[in-house]
Amino acid sequence: MASFVTEVLTSAGKLETQEVQGKLDALTKQIDSLKMQVFEVTNNKYIDFNSTMSTSEELAENVERISKEMSDVSDRIENEIKSQLNMSTEVVESLKRQLLEVSDVMLVLERLVQIHEGLQCISGANKTCNFSKAAEAILNIHELLSSLVEGNKDVHILLALQTEYWVQKEKFLYDIGDKWKELVFWTMPNQQKCELKIMTGTENLAILKDIVVVMEKLDILDSKMKSFGERLVLHIAEPCITHSKTVVKESITGQSKTLLVKYGEETLDKPPSPVEVFSKITQIFKWLNDCFLHIVIDEEGNGQDQVLMKRLGGMIAHQVLDLIVKQCLTYAIPTSNKRMEGFQNDIAATDIFNQKLSEMNFIPPNETTLTDFVQNVNVLFANKKSQEILEKARNLMTSEMHNSVPVSDEKPLGELPALETGHDAPSSKKNRKLDLAGECKLSDNTFKLPTCHVSVCIQQLLTLAYETLHEAGESSPQCAVQLFYAVRNMLELFYCVFPTYHKESLVNFPQLSALFHNNCMFIAHHLMTMGHQFRKKLPPSINATFVDLVQKIRRLGIDTFLQQMSRQKGVMAECLGGAKGFASVAEENMYFDAERAIKQTIHQFHHLQKVWQEVLPSSVYRKAIGTLLNSVLVDITASIVVLEDISSDDARQLATLLTIIMDKAGPLLQTPSDDKVNLTFELQKNVLKWLRFKELITVLNASLLEICDRWAEGKGPLAMEFTPNEMKQLIRALFQNTERRAAVLAKIK
Repeated sequence: MASFVTEVLTSAGKLETQEVQGKLDALTKQIDSLKMQVFEVTNNKYIDFNSTMSTSEELAENVERISKEMSDVSDRIENEIKSQLNMSTEVVESLKRQLLEVSDVMLVLERLVQIHEGLQCISGANKTCNFSKAAEAILNIHELLSSLVEGNKDVHILLALQTEYWVQKEKFLYDIGDKWKELVFWTMPNQQKCELKIMTGTENLAILKDIVVVMEKLDILDSKMKSFGERLVLHIAEPCITHSKTVVKESITGQSKTLLVKYGEETLDKPPSPVEVFSKITQIFKWLNDCFLHIVIDEEGNGQDQVLMKRLGGMIAHQVLDLIVKQCLTYAIPTSNKRMEGFQNDIAATDIFNQKLSEMNFIPPNETTLTDFVQNVNVLFANKKSQEILEKARNLMTSEMHNSVPVSDEKPLGELPALETGHDAPSSKKNRKLDLAGECKLSDNTFKLPTCHVSVCIQQLLTLAYETLHEAGESSPQCAVQLFYAVRNMLELFYCVFPTYHKESLVNFPQLSALFHNNCMFIAHHLMTMGHQFRKKLPPSINATFVDLVQKIRRLGIDTFLQQMSRQKGVMAECLGGAKGFASVAEENMYFDAERAIKQTIHQFHHLQKVWQEVLPSSVYRKAIGTLLNSVLVDITASIVVLEDISSDDARQLATLLTIIMDKAGPLLQTPSDDKVNLTFELQKNVLKWLRFKELITVLNASLLEICDRWAEGKGPLAMEFTPNEMKQLIRALFQNTERRAAVLAKIK
């Protein structure tokens, strides 16, 4: 080739076209030979998987030699032949076209050889630990194959090379993954222990850094660090944050460092303090940073802030911070003003911890999740206190309500503050009202609760309300507002939750419906003055009153008890249904049925007396029993009045039956606290139709003359309880049709 070029240079413009053409033909033959050699190597190695005598070095030398000769010929054609020969343009263009065709073939061969060399480099990377060079070969092969396969998808050799590339790439990724596991090793001997071992020798760190850079180049570092971060959070960080007995130990053995985390047994103890958690988390991340997270990811060559710790922080920092906030700092928030001073130490520790994480590049400098949370301590205190209050209130409301405790007027609410708030000077009109109020002496029973029983849980609920309002008066204005409304929310919760949760019990058990009635009255009783008692201690911006809830809660208790009363009326009516309208009671079987119906009714009254007598206030108890008794008497009287025929024996038996009720009615209204109560007065007061019932008994035992005397021309006691038509109906049923009966009927008008 060199003699050929020298001959061209010395020919002084006399080189013939046939000589140039001959040189190109010689190059073409050499390239054809090289093609066969490349085909033989690639076909044997990547298709037939046979060994070959040709080596990569021989291919590379041949490619380099022919490329140099082609470059020399190209220069001669372009710079000397064209200028020195007086040839036509067509001849020059023909030579250049032939050279270009040869060059294209040569370019393909060069790329095939490069691919072959790259594949060999990848396959030997694990042995030589030259992972960076293998990664570059992977990227280079990817580009070469992309350029060759385009437009040549059916070329058999290219498909074989492409397949080999994917196989070698996946094997390489698997190899570096295995190498990573050798250098960063997790072990979990049991459920109570976790070990993380890092190989930290000089050679191992160099390999680990090489692997990190390679993973970054191949876009798999993020997935690897995400997997590492998930394990770190689950098995190391979270136990340190949530369990107070977690122990963190470091150890060094030869070329490795080990971090051992012992969880200990799970208990119901309080969560660890923020200072304890911060110490453990700082120790863990400092150890990781010293071991390998300080490695720089220098993908662009500048190395600016591209450390592995920063990459890990971008993936798990939000999880770790969220765990610290929810599982540590939230529990550390004080629930009383006395503990607020101690929380200042936790605030200072949080600032220091946040700064250390930032210095280690785990979080960015502008990350303020932790510091913002603890700095907002007043709101946090109020929120936690409110949440705690509502949680306690709900637990009380959903507890057993049948456990009761007596309350009485011997336990007044205490001295109420003066009506004047003291914020503004009273006007003359207001002074006049105060003077008038001073002249009107209130009863000693004003703002006193009648003796009754209330549920223990409701008494505790009101105690909680008073304690919260007292604490609100000693808190900052912002906290005071929130605590005040927490009490209001607690009472609204009672209105909604209590009757719903205990709905079935309130319907089926008369005692519990009576207790609930008292509970509502007890709460309403306190709400009338609760806001006024604490008004001076609360911020002026608060409308410190609960009066708007009084009627609402009272109505709830009344309606619930009235529903129970309605149910009991139904029970009484069902019992009386067995009397079959009190007809023909002179007959033995009819009398037995009527007597049994009355005794069942009285038995039901005794049951209500037993469960209501000590629970309800005496006045409410008598009114409730009196109302039910009145409904029974109305039903009995209505049944007897409409009877068309009452024989003398029937009348006598009816009187006997009604006398049973009359004798039992008085003791039903008596309560243990009423030793000197006038039962006759209470019967007439609480049983509206009591006198009508007594007059009915009188009529059943009376003669026509006695009936006429008690009517007294419409002015007697009988006329006060019965209408003329009812009286005439009774007379017609009781007495035979005689002139005397007709005369009496004529007087009834």
